[in-house]
Amino acid sequence: MKRPNPGLLVVLAAAAAVHLAVAVLDFPTLARNGFLYDDSFYDFQIARHIAHGDGPSFDGTHLTNGFQPLYVALLVPLYWVTGSNDTLPIHAALVLSALLSVATAYLLYRMLSRRVSEIAAIVAAAAWSFSPIVMRQTANGLETTLALFMLASAVCYYLEKIRPEATASRRRMTIMGLLAGGCVMARADLSFLVFAMCLDLLFVRRSRRAGPGWRAEIAVAGATCALVCLPWMIYGAIAVGSPFPESGRATRFLALAYAPFFDLGPRSMAADGPTTGFVAEHFLRSVETLKVTPAFHPVFRAINKVGTRFDAPLAAELAADVVGFALLIGFVLWWRQRRRAGAGRECREFEFLLLFAVMMVAAYSTFVFGVFFFLRYYYPVYFIGMIFAGLALDDAILYVQARRGHVRRFALAASGAYAVGLLFMGYTSCFRTTPVYRFYDVARWIRTHTDSSDTIGVFQSGAIGYLSGRRVINLDGKVNGEAFDALREGRLESYVKSAGIDLVMDNAKVIDLFLGPWSDADRKRLDSERVFTGGEYGVPGWIGYRISPPRVFKAEGPSGAAIRLAPDRAP
Repeated sequence: MKRPNPGLLVVLAAAAAVHLAVAVLDFPTLARNGFLYDDSFYDFQIARHIAHGDGPSFDGTHLTNGFQPLYVALLVPLYWVTGSNDTLPIHAALVLSALLSVATAYLLYRMLSRRVSEIAAIVAAAAWSFSPIVMRQTANGLETTLALFMLASAVCYYLEKIRPEATASRRRMTIMGLLAGGCVMARADLSFLVFAMCLDLLFVRRSRRAGPGWRAEIAVAGATCALVCLPWMIYGAIAVGSPFPESGRATRFLALAYAPFFDLGPRSMAADGPTTGFVAEHFLRSVETLKVTPAFHPVFRAINKVGTRFDAPLAAELAADVVGFALLIGFVLWWRQRRRAGAGRECREFEFLLLFAVMMVAAYSTFVFGVFFFLRYYYPVYFIGMIFAGLALDDAILYVQARRGHVRRFALAASGAYAVGLLFMGYTSCFRTTPVYRFYDVARWIRTHTDSSDTIGVFQSGAIGYLSGRRVINLDGKVNGEAFDALREGRLESYVKSAGIDLVMDNAKVIDLFLGPWSDADRKRLDSERVFTGGEYGVPGWIGYRISPPRVFKAEGPSGAAIRLAPDRAP
């Protein structure tokens, strides 16, 4: 067995120390400062309910398949062990994510070390481990890190054990099928990766004239993958009437419904569907989001900082776009030249990853949408970018080594500046952040200002449902199919009544979006029924209303929904 490179061990140990330090930050910091997403608490709450015997449900009543099953399955034992503790299982989950992130960095090194020098592979693993996007997403409390670990494991096994061989044994194809099924169970959109690998294997076997045996190979792996996924799909069909996660359809609907919130389109878009401009804007946002790929992030951050320093943000944005376009053109030309220069085989073995990345960007730019989730949606794309960056770095090292001293000195200075910039960005991203998520504070208000028997209706309900100690009903449909149907069909008012909701709370803009606009008279009456004004409690923009029949305020929002609102009940 090959002895581990000491430099690699240092990088992995340092990465583990940093990621674990973030994982054990105090809980309010994690909850407020943008580490833990609101969606993270859907998984935590569902896992807690499963562990306590209530089944896969967010509110304890409505079964859901709006979560990634492999991650929640790993969370459940943490809640069995910790019992009623709210925060300890979350810290344990973040510790697990930190270790998986380090393991993924090792797999990145392992994939690259087959084709590049040790130094290039180690530098790529280090750049990945200490980049801001990785340090933040590792601690987001979602399946993001687990899904990428499964992706890296499947790709690494495929490149080492399946693709290079003339034929693969049934045992290896079974393992490949298990890894592929694990990818899909970790995150549904990794089915694109499975599809890309199948196409690549088909192309490789046919190009090598391997005979009809490739059909048996794909059949074994495909059947194994299907067996892994089948129980989850059967559960979905029984529980919510669909084998596909209900959070997916809700996310697409909400992306259209939230268009006015982000100045991306009119209210009618939720019913009429996306416009050409909406799709184009998402594609542009996709391209912008890709700028945080670790290999290039310091460059774009530096451009942004210069623009801010000289009060020229538009000029900086234009410069960043020009640089990004130049990098894209440079990548195409470099890849073409590399293929022609005798490295065609090692180039082609990674190209199925480019296909996967293109499918991901196309899906989220033209159909699923959700611009507010792009950073974590494209996390696998950033990883793939680092694979190709490692190949490019190896070529750059060879180029510099063949040049004279002044070129080497410039390359050394540039590398030092890059390393300092990347490490500083990572530090400020994790240890010098400010509060951006207010759900923690809303949950604290609910704990102290509502009765334990109250039922709260919230659109962005993850953290509030987990932390408030009250029964919280999800109103945007991500983990509540009944609410989604009511929202989409314009009968939210009757749903709120039938669900026995006592308070409706959320950001004022969100409530206006889904329940407004209000007339002046209705707004005046609505204000008299307000029981929570977030600005008074450090939660600017949030409002809460006490609800009971019989008055009706009709709405003209995305779903045409209405809601019954009335003054506080007598104590």
